[in-house]
Amino acid sequence: MNLSVAYCSALGGREENEDCVGFCADERIGCFALADGTGGAKGGALAARAVVGEVLRSFQQVPGVRSCNVDWTLAAARRALGLARQRHPDCAQMNTTLATLVIDTLAATASWCHLGDSRIYLFRTGRARILTHDHSVLQAMLDAGLARGEVRARPERSALYATVGSRDIPPTAMCAGPLKLMSGDVFLLCSDGFWDSVDEGAMEEALDEAAFPETWMDGMLGRIPDLSASHMDNASAVAVWVGPRIEMTRVMRAPCADAHRAG
Repeated sequence: MNLSVAYCSALGGREENEDCVGFCADERIGCFALADGTGGAKGGALAARAVVGEVLRSFQQVPGVRSCNVDWTLAAARRALGLARQRHPDCAQMNTTLATLVIDTLAATASWCHLGDSRIYLFRTGRARILTHDHSVLQAMLDAGLARGEVRARPERSALYATVGSRDIPPTAMCAGPLKLMSGDVFLLCSDGFWDSVDEGAMEEALDEAAFPETWMDGMLGRIPDLSASHMDNASAVAVWVGPRIEMTRVMRAPCADAHRAG
């Protein structure tokens, strides 16, 4: 099995892109990270870049050892955010979400962690499964039976109880254990601006039509009616395909990216 990757980060209708995506991967092992600077405080974009950069730097130091246990990503992210706040006292309340995925094709495992409402999906045999659980007040209310309905398109879903800068880390921040990979597995890391605009049915439909991760990304972006509309949030995603070399050969290394379309 080998890895193939595509990404996007669209500005939407905002003045600044506070999302950041990054990854370090070869055909065997990779670390993929996505952060979404939280609103309401200055410095969201700075926080997202600092966190993604430190997670990738930490991974590069000892990539093989860290392929099965990803709790180090949370420590790296919190360390980076703390340092960024110290260096930029005018942005002392900056904060961000985080979603990280580590894949080792030799061990045939995937592990992940997250804080906030940036999501990680697994598509197996073409069907979507959300691996993460949103750390939002609305999701907690839905879980407790205190609210009903769909999370999407509800403004109150943006109130988060766990982020990189939170004092406490919820148990759902970490995967229970490594996931055994199957050839043909597809992963998607995405910010709330992306999954709020492209539902799971549209993701599956676009995947069924795609031959490569970049065409899948284009297909999902094409299902968003108007990316530049004033109400549109930043929309970012990283797609990771796992499969035989003959099927997937395109592998990229990318810093924090602001590409409008899949790279």
